[in-house]
Amino acid sequence: MESVRNKVTILLVDDQSIVLDGIQAIMELEPDLQVVGRATNGPDALDRVRALEPDIVLMDINMPGMDGLEVTRAVLKADPATRVLVLSSYGNKEFVLELLDVGARGYLLKTSSKDELIGALRTVASGGRYIARELRALIEPGDRYKDRQGEDGYSVLTKREVEVVKLILQERTNQEIAAALFISPPTVETHRKNIMHKLDVRNTAGLVKYAMQRGWDLKS
Repeated sequence: MESVRNKVTILLVDDQSIVLDGIQAIMELEPDLQVVGRATNGPDALDRVRALEPDIVLMDINMPGMDGLEVTRAVLKADPATRVLVLSSYGNKEFVLELLDVGARGYLLKTSSKDELIGALRTVASGGRYIARELRALIEPGDRYKDRQGEDGYSVLTKREVEVVKLILQERTNQEIAAALFISPPTVETHRKNIMHKLDVRNTAGLVKYAMQRGWDLKS
């Protein structure tokens, strides 16, 4: 029997067991790939990364406990040798760019074929980067900052802007947000405008959709 050390070891992370079962069944048919563990949330994934030291973490971004961006940062801090490959239902431009900017080695959609998944895993394992065919235009230099003319770098939400978003989702007014964060109402309004611009959304409904796709708890 071939040693696990001669294979690419993979940790699967998704909050849906049926998805984990399906991916694991695919992996079992590939002699060079070995699923060494599974996790259904961010904290659980981190524990398994520390214990198993997998070559690749194949991970959804919408999970309870921690969202995919937080988990990616934490995984790379816990084990810099581990590579993160995202497998998501969402092709949101912000998600793709954020994950790549913090160190993910690839981004696949759950509509990807079995062959594309296997190819992506092998590419990432060999040190390359893989982006789903449908998403490649998002990271081309000419399109990466589309609709953000004059910008020379991708700007994700700051910690303060995330706090503002979560308070907006609780239907707080600018005055209430200002009081909660010890800032002025005009500063809150500036944060709102910057957030809308960064996420390419026009209203609170757009923010709610973004937050739900990220897996944020809208009540917290």
